[in-house]
Amino acid sequence: MKIKLDQWELMHAIEEYLNKKNLSVDFSNTYTELYAEVTEEIKQHKKHKNGKVVKNEYGYPEWEKVGEEKNTVHIKEDDEIEIFVEC
Repeated sequence: MKIKLDQWELMHAIEEYLNKKNLSVDFSNTYTELYAEVTEEIKQHKKHKNGKVVKNEYGYPEWEKVGEEKNTVHIKEDDEIEIFVEC
């Protein structure tokens, strides 16, 4: 199942969640911005000791994770967030 929320629906959902937690918030009358912090993997080709790229049985290079990087993304008015749920 795929759920799509635009910025306004996301703001409304957050507002309802905070109101259920007894934090009365009204985003419609205040200037509010949404930011998301995203962690992305840093990948590079896996290499042998001699420096050559390791290839799988089909001849494609193999990748390895060498680190992670955090990025901040501004969620603007026209943006959407997608949630995939496996049923």
